[in-house]
Amino acid sequence: MFRRWGHFVARHRVAVLLMSLVVMALPVPLIPAGMDKLSAEGWDDPHSQSFQVGQSLAKDFGQTGSEIFIIFSSDQIQASDPAFQQEMQNALEPLRGRPEVLGIYDYVTTGADRFNSKDGHKSYALIQISTPVGDAGPVLTEFRNLVKTPTLRQEFGGGVAATESFNNLVSADLRTQEGISLPVTLILLVFVFGSVVAAGLPLAVGLLTIPATLGGIALVALLTDTSIYVVNITTVLGLALAIDYSLFIVTRFREELARWPVAGAIGIAMATSGKAVLFSGVTVAIGLLGLTFFPMFALRTMGIAGAIVVSLAVFFAFTFLPAMLALLGPRVNRWRVRNVARPDPDGNGLWHRLAVLVMRRAVLVMLAVLLLLLSAGLPFLNVNFAMPGMEMLPKGDESRSAFESLMNDFPQAETDPVVVVARPVAGWMTDPGNLARLQQVVESASQLSAGGRVESIFDFIPGGDSTSAGGTAGLLAGAPPELAARAQRYLTASAARLDIIAPVAANSPESKDLVRELRALDDAGGLGLQLLIGGTTASNMDLVDGIVDRVPYALAFIVLVTYVVLFLLLGSIFLPFKAIIMNLLSITASFGALVWIFQDGHLQTLFRFEPVSYVVPTTPVMMFCILFGLSMDYEVLMLSRMKEEYDRSGDNTRAVALGLERTGRVITSAALIMVALFGAALFDRSMILKSMGVGMAIAVLVDATIVRALLVPATMRLMGTVNWWAPAALKRLQARAGMAETSENAFEPTGPPLAPAGSRDD
Repeated sequence: MFRRWGHFVARHRVAVLLMSLVVMALPVPLIPAGMDKLSAEGWDDPHSQSFQVGQSLAKDFGQTGSEIFIIFSSDQIQASDPAFQQEMQNALEPLRGRPEVLGIYDYVTTGADRFNSKDGHKSYALIQISTPVGDAGPVLTEFRNLVKTPTLRQEFGGGVAATESFNNLVSADLRTQEGISLPVTLILLVFVFGSVVAAGLPLAVGLLTIPATLGGIALVALLTDTSIYVVNITTVLGLALAIDYSLFIVTRFREELARWPVAGAIGIAMATSGKAVLFSGVTVAIGLLGLTFFPMFALRTMGIAGAIVVSLAVFFAFTFLPAMLALLGPRVNRWRVRNVARPDPDGNGLWHRLAVLVMRRAVLVMLAVLLLLLSAGLPFLNVNFAMPGMEMLPKGDESRSAFESLMNDFPQAETDPVVVVARPVAGWMTDPGNLARLQQVVESASQLSAGGRVESIFDFIPGGDSTSAGGTAGLLAGAPPELAARAQRYLTASAARLDIIAPVAANSPESKDLVRELRALDDAGGLGLQLLIGGTTASNMDLVDGIVDRVPYALAFIVLVTYVVLFLLLGSIFLPFKAIIMNLLSITASFGALVWIFQDGHLQTLFRFEPVSYVVPTTPVMMFCILFGLSMDYEVLMLSRMKEEYDRSGDNTRAVALGLERTGRVITSAALIMVALFGAALFDRSMILKSMGVGMAIAVLVDATIVRALLVPATMRLMGTVNWWAPAALKRLQARAGMAETSENAFEPTGPPLAPAGSRDD
């Protein structure tokens, strides 16, 4: 099947080449519209209590918008000075009356001292707008142009400003990665192939994959909510896979070109390396589709977009690449810059000698490598999961500086309140009995909030008789418009809202304890009200719980489906299991490095980052789903070549040694290129992308060296011919699936052999 496809492409090379270019170009027009739809949101669990709070705020209170705050400061005059406040009010005046502005709250409009800083030189205004966070970027830009002060300094902050900063940071990091990784990749490819033309082919396939990848992401973004982080991760992944797959096929083509005509060499390359590439692509896609088991749309769309990207990389490796090889033929070796050593046909090369040495001491090598990998993974036992805060933005970013100023200089400011939504079990929320119950909740929350304050409807009821029917009627009728609007924020007929503002950070243990204590109030029952706890802290806790709960399902899917796919490729019931264990060991080591470096702060000077004392829980999830397939990439190539040799000789030891001899160099080369692509994340300013890129680079490096060069041959030697065994019934099943195709032995030359590759360069 694969050989016939290679011959078909060789015969119709021009048509196939044009078809692949058309496929690349088709989704490109979608890119501008799709990129505008990307969002920095999508990390909430829609099944969680905190998500229900967000829905209630939208449904019951009409709060679908977002908030922007502006900090005004001066070194010369106090914030309480009339001149300071007058200049501040003049600056805010252009915003009043705008359709998207729901309210502006500051020291003048509320009289609350919390709007002025401790040192008396800063004052902030809180602006509520009707535009959701993800769509409010243009509103923020317009506000920046409208708010002008002659003498006061100003900083914009809040969710809208933070989202804009994250989006800009991710876009800039993507450009930086591409600017660094592409030239480095080309240099490595030239070094590996020794020929500029041969080196250009994998890079060309990679460059074809990038616009097609962006088009695929744009299509997903137009159909459903999609995370902005999809762009960076899947673009780099698509480029890496396209280059990897092309490297495998081109290497095999050049090897066979020494003995076969062009069409025959393409046929063998596709039947061997091409077959391995297809199965590798399937395993990578399986790993990425594991992300769809998680409820957050950012992870789900990353899995879907990733599977599309893998499909594109395989598609171009099966169409554009063999078509170009057919057009070039032996000219693929033109513009040589160095002579590249060929594998020794007698099996006396470096990789062969290493395999023999390892197999002689298989038990010792296996135990030593296992001890090393498991020790490297130990730091992950002390992982501290938390969702990213403003500290993920670089120092000096305006939105981070504004947030830190609000936290440090305004201790009573509304930074990250814990939000409680209370619903009546019976009647209306405005009934006196339910208001009395709400008062009890407020008092209980005040005792839990550790020196903070609780904002509720009772802050606005005149006369203090908060639970009487008259007090309620006085609140809901005849109140000044601005007061009524603020009251509507906290009470409707169907629900009430409490904001618990404690002087602790959202990721702090104290804030998490507060959420647990509030939820315990509801669990205890007897309140006559249903309490839903939300806000940043609760959302972060729910996200971690949602991920942990679904990891077993994603893991089971990835492992089971990968096992089936590898059986169809290898026809063995033991090798797929062993391959999965190898992958898990590589990933374990990279997880340990992730914690040791980015949580514990080691190598922070070398890697240029600010330690945050935690790991974002989505990072190891995405790393696992991506790395499981990538690690299998090398396993599939190596085991496929070993199987090829075993089918020919029936000698397990010889097959392992020759398999490593034939694939060791290309796997190491591919790994170096992948490390360069992922390692370019070292220059990212986004901690999330930097930690993920470095973690994956470490995993690939460990997998391609320690695991593939040492652990694989050691375990293959210990298992002996059992490696290749399967029940006869399963062997027949593999044959019926059409995957038992033999490789080189099944092919006969279709013409006189060409001169060895590289002997004709002109």
